Amino acid sequence: MIKHIFSGLFLFFALNSFYAQVPTATIGIPTLTYCSGKSYTFSCITSNTPTTFSWTVLPSSQASIVTGGDTQNPTIVFNKGTAFTLSLQVSNSFSSSSTSQTLLVSQNATASFNASLNTVGFPNQLILTNYSSNNTGVEWVYSDGPSDFMTNTVKDYTASGNYTVSLIASGLNGCNDTSSYAFRIADSSGITLPNVFTPNNDSVNDVFRPIARGILTMNAWIYSRYGTLIYHWDKPKGYWDGRTSSGEPCQTGVYFCVLEATGFDGRTYKLKTNFTLQR
Repeated sequence: MIKHIFSGLFLFFALNSFYAQVPTATIGIPTLTYCSGKSYTFSCITSNTPTTFSWTVLPSSQASIVTGGDTQNPTIVFNKGTAFTLSLQVSNSFSSSSTSQTLLVSQNATASFNASLNTVGFPNQLILTNYSSNNTGVEWVYSDGPSDFMTNTVKDYTASGNYTVSLIASGLNGCNDTSSYAFRIADSSGITLPNVFTPNNDSVNDVFRPIARGILTMNAWIYSRYGTLIYHWDKPKGYWDGRTSSGEPCQTGVYFCVLEATGFDGRTYKLKTNFTLQR
């Protein structure tokens, strides 16, 4: 009888001693809400000095353990809005144990838009077209005034300067995204004529093109050194590629440009210059 009592006590203390050495861990979560496409660093509270850590996340095809999959503090990116199971196994020389957490991840919004000025100079309008996805709403934030919350909108500008517009696409549970666009509205018009160009199809200085800003109308005529009209264009973005109107390449030499233009600020231009075509 006494022998059995001692055997039972020995087993009891042996088991207590064993379990006193079994490592345990509790997963520490960095936040209460998670968004797809963002990284989160997790932690764990341990006992009995585990020597190895092994983290897994399921479904594994929709998440990535970026760093620290075998440490106490892994960094994880969730690629999709869904439910994930995060598991941790810790071990030491005595044994191992496991724990897990279920995490609900919301799909992050994606902010995307197109911005285009409808003219040059000022006054002007910026046309904003929203292409965001996975969002519940949008907010347009302007560097020079109050926000607005229209899906697509138009912003008026009455002065020159540097401006920025940002689009905040709102997602579920604060999973938002922001995209920005910086631009300048010119304060004056101007034209500079090049003095040489090289139409040799190397994609460098292949056309004779006026350097223009804030130009509303433009007419330009290209003449040979003998006064023969070779080419003409009537648009602000026009240029000469070194060929005649019939498509024949012109020879190396000196040519003349006569240009008339009007800027958005009412300034008029009448320019004449000679330049060199080099092949």
